[in-house]
Amino acid sequence: MNLGKTFVIGLALMTIPAGIKAQDALQLNLETARKLALENNFELRNSLNDIETARYKVKETIATGLPQADATINYMDNIGLPVQLVPGDFFGQPGTDIEVQFGTKYSSSASASVNQLIFSGSYIVGLQAAKAFLEQSKKTHEKTRINVVRQVSEAYFMVLASQEAIAVVDSTLAITRKLANQTAIIVANGFQEETDADQLDLLVSQLEMDRNNTIEQLGIARALLRFHLGMKEEQNLILDEDIDRMVVMAAPESVLSKPFSINNNIDFRILKNQQDLALLQVKLEKSSYLPNVSAFLNYQTQAQRQAWDFFDNKGKWYSSSMFGVTMNIPLFSSGERLSRVRQAQYQFEKTRVAEEQVSTQLKLQYETGLSELKNALETYQNTIKNKSIAEKIYKRTGVKYTEGIAGSLDFLNAHRQYLEAQSRYINASLNLLNKTASLESLLSATYE
Repeated sequence: MNLGKTFVIGLALMTIPAGIKAQDALQLNLETARKLALENNFELRNSLNDIETARYKVKETIATGLPQADATINYMDNIGLPVQLVPGDFFGQPGTDIEVQFGTKYSSSASASVNQLIFSGSYIVGLQAAKAFLEQSKKTHEKTRINVVRQVSEAYFMVLASQEAIAVVDSTLAITRKLANQTAIIVANGFQEETDADQLDLLVSQLEMDRNNTIEQLGIARALLRFHLGMKEEQNLILDEDIDRMVVMAAPESVLSKPFSINNNIDFRILKNQQDLALLQVKLEKSSYLPNVSAFLNYQTQAQRQAWDFFDNKGKWYSSSMFGVTMNIPLFSSGERLSRVRQAQYQFEKTRVAEEQVSTQLKLQYETGLSELKNALETYQNTIKNKSIAEKIYKRTGVKYTEGIAGSLDFLNAHRQYLEAQSRYINASLNLLNKTASLESLLSATYE
């Protein structure tokens, strides 16, 4: 008996720790859990930050092509003016050098300039690339949403399977304990062999040990689901659904009938966007052959004083201004630009090869997922019948055992078959739900 190992992770979520009141627990169904994860999941919150970062990157790129204005203010205190030697001939003293200091004690200047990009091939391509990067961030966010929905769904299904498993263990444990007590009384009165009582005691001990092993790992499972939901560690969860209802709601038959369009697949759409970015890189390298044209306007004013009186209205300020256009023409780079273009072209060719590869992989993945879901559905349908038969045999054998018609070995075999049938049913249900969620995520363009 090893049911606990199969459902140990999900089982953690069904147990309420001591000291937590029922009203403090958060009740969830699958749709509520998905919405909660889409609001609070850590990966999704970071992917939203990536989108905002890309959005401001576009604004930054646009701003580089708009007017850029700067202003500068300078103030200087010439503590020691430089000395220049001037021939004395200028001052009527031939043959001597006269020491002269030029300049004033104080000086100040203010200038303002405006620059405007008129034409730049790299700016045009860079703006396109920034917008493509923003789209890439949005598509990555969509992929994260799809993955989070699948992960939360699988965790939710595990909880339901665990609840079903523990219910089976508890019910059989109660019956087995009752039979063990009855058998112990019969053995004590000498009407049955002691071996029968020992076998039942051993079975009770094994069931209790499996259940205890499962409970010991509850914390891991609780942390796992809360992690996907982006919840606090102490938050308790109660699920409103059971695994049988969940299989009906999942409607695997309808998922099997959905057509697969590779252009709707998020991985393929991300690849196509990467291809667009690679092509833009080629254009960016080619734009290095084009000239850049920009215009500028500059205004400057300055004043020189022997005394610090720059705010005196009588003092003079000397202004100058200029306007100009600059064209930077690339002429010769010894093959550097050509090499960069060739590198970008080969990188673009790699994305075309990747498109063929991913297209083939996704089609294979769809065919595999389709086949696995069909097999999972068929297995699930078979386990329903087997579970019903095993349950009948187990109950009838239990009655026969209490009446002394069947021996302990018959009861133990029926008990083992019953638990195995229940385990296969729960496993088949869980596998069917997971395969359905996996195929849905492959077919989804996004999740609203």
